[in-house]
Amino acid sequence: MELNRLVSYSLRIGVLASVLLSLVGLFVWAAGGFDNIVSAAGPGIARALASAFQGNDSGFIYLAIVILIATPVFRVAISSVYFVKKRDGKYVLISLAVLSMLVFALVSGYAG
Repeated sequence: MELNRLVSYSLRIGVLASVLLSLVGLFVWAAGGFDNIVSAAGPGIARALASAFQGNDSGFIYLAIVILIATPVFRVAISSVYFVKKRDGKYVLISLAVLSMLVFALVSGYAG
């Protein structure tokens, strides 16, 4: 499969999954009478994401946001693997550099 098609499918699936999880979270929130949504920050994020598997409305919404953020990171990872398979060293280095910058930005932003 060519790279453009592979990247296109990964981006579509990521965005679609994020939208569906957001809608599920909104419907669960509406079914619960529009109670206050618990905000997550710092170490509470892991608990909020785990609550998605327990049917919590804010958990679904946070999981949707995480998937939406992870979609471009996954796209760069797919590109890296593709270039490794094609033995294109220059683009492997470029895509791995971009991937490392994305991961660094996510980790350093989370650490505060």
